[in-house]
Amino acid sequence: MHLATTRPSPRRIHRLGTAAASAALAAVLLLAPAGAASAHDELIGSDPAADDVLATTPEQITLTFSDAPSTEAGATEVAVLDEDCASVASGDPVVDGNEVTQAIEGTIEGAVLVQWRVVSSDGHPISDEYVFSVGDDAAVTAAEQCGESAGEQNDGSSQGFNAVPYAVGAAVIFVAVGAVIAIAIVRGRRGETRE
Repeated sequence: MHLATTRPSPRRIHRLGTAAASAALAAVLLLAPAGAASAHDELIGSDPAADDVLATTPEQITLTFSDAPSTEAGATEVAVLDEDCASVASGDPVVDGNEVTQAIEGTIEGAVLVQWRVVSSDGHPISDEYVFSVGDDAAVTAAEQCGESAGEQNDGSSQGFNAVPYAVGAAVIFVAVGAVIAIAIVRGRRGETRE
């Protein structure tokens, strides 16, 4: 017994190729914005650094970021608190390229809490805090109890990127691409039976 083999029609091959190309394009379009959106700037260095123990009070705090933060008014905040939770910052922070500098006034003895919040180059706020000491590192825990971070004081939270809209968008696109492929396959089978 000899079974006849049929070759797929050029029309069916074209439809399947179009469906595969559409699925690949949708995947690229879906994943490209998500990669860029999740690449927030980050703190890559500070002077003094976290957990440093200094002999004398520094004149300023310098924070170095992976990219230049926003220079818009109110976009950058730096709080510098001594172990009694009193501010020792002098004036407003200065943004110069990817560095933020905050001057310090007076003489500090003990732990110092640095809280910062900037709007990163992608437009999303980022914030964090760290502690260093001048002369004595035993009081670090006292400074850590100073309360809300700079980000929480400003907007009630220290949250940044919200991934929910991207997840919903991804689900919708995957369902739509799956439907297009299913329709192409079903139509291709119908065309195969007519030929």
